[in-house]
Amino acid sequence: MEADKPQRTAVCLFIDKEEIGSVGNTGLQSLILENLTAELLHKAGKNDYYSLRQCLALSYALSADVNSAVDPNYPDVFEKMNNSFMGNGIVVTKYTGARGKSGSNDANPEFLARIRQMLDKNAVAWQTGELGKVDIGGGGTVAQYIARYGMEVIDCGVAVLGMHSPFEVVSKADVYMACRAYYAFMQSFGQEHTPPQKEAHSAPRRRSPRK
Repeated sequence: MEADKPQRTAVCLFIDKEEIGSVGNTGLQSLILENLTAELLHKAGKNDYYSLRQCLALSYALSADVNSAVDPNYPDVFEKMNNSFMGNGIVVTKYTGARGKSGSNDANPEFLARIRQMLDKNAVAWQTGELGKVDIGGGGTVAQYIARYGMEVIDCGVAVLGMHSPFEVVSKADVYMACRAYYAFMQSFGQEHTPPQKEAHSAPRRRSPRK
């Protein structure tokens, strides 16, 4: 990451085994995040358990997982008004899950509003989306395992056409917007909570309704 001297301690954590349930000693169901935070606190002279729990609970996180873009070859499993499209910017996913919200994290609206303001302030094109049509699509991310520490977390990633297929496709423009979003989050999120300034060329906040 290009973040230079972020205003808060910033950690970019790459985790494996997500597709098999985040198990093992390197998945997010392990204590890897807790142990890493404890190590950082120890080096800062904080060795008590309360400081560890407080540090995790007062943190913010983006689960940089992808969302499923509407596939014109399989329109029946998507809801065009509630799913993401390639080329429309990074996807903010308030909740994932299957059979409704089962097995998901559901970000609170206050945190979602702050993420939206951050994206607008930094001219990042974004859209919202669910993982397919309710009771047909669905899926989960690691956000639920981060949220159990009490920290604020939301899924925020690019839209993928043909997710989990042998030939997945993403938009280069969406990847660029994801880089801008992650940079803004790592660099300064959580310091100031001010309304975004109006830009001469502001980024689109929602796509136009489609018929």
